[in-house]
Amino acid sequence: MKIRSTLHLGEKTRALQLYPVLSETDDHLLLKLAACVFFHEKEPLVISSPQQHPALAGQDFAPDLMTVDDTNHVTFWVECAKTTLHKLDKVTKRFREARILMLMAHPHEARQMAESLAGEGNTRIEIWSFQQGEFDRCKSLVREQNDIIGEANETSMNLVINDAMFMTELSRIR
Repeated sequence: MKIRSTLHLGEKTRALQLYPVLSETDDHLLLKLAACVFFHEKEPLVISSPQQHPALAGQDFAPDLMTVDDTNHVTFWVECAKTTLHKLDKVTKRFREARILMLMAHPHEARQMAESLAGEGNTRIEIWSFQQGEFDRCKSLVREQNDIIGEANETSMNLVINDAMFMTELSRIR
């Protein structure tokens, strides 16, 4: 699945095209879309490989979304869905000044990830999740071609997605 969207959020309009990289699932692409909506004010870059941006030079991995400052240092790193503890450990050590956030589709996955990170002693990563059933409701509204209009901030969205109303708030798990 490819997701093509026109986002009309606040006073800005942005065209967004998301294509699966390697074995990314439809759910992963939808989480990327949601992250782009939640964090639209930061104007995040959607990243598919470390070679895509000079701020990731010499890295083995890339975030799903990121922002950089004027000096090309990563300031915000977003992972959508589960990822390895090894990758998260490397990210927290290499990008010490960056805000690191994980966006999860389901609360039980988010709680499992929080427990795993706590077991590793990693306290820097924020974990946010859709509330129970909300991700699936959002998923039912998104198609390959989307028109998304409304307002969103880092924790909530009030949208019209392809002529259907969708409002939700994220839960911070950690």
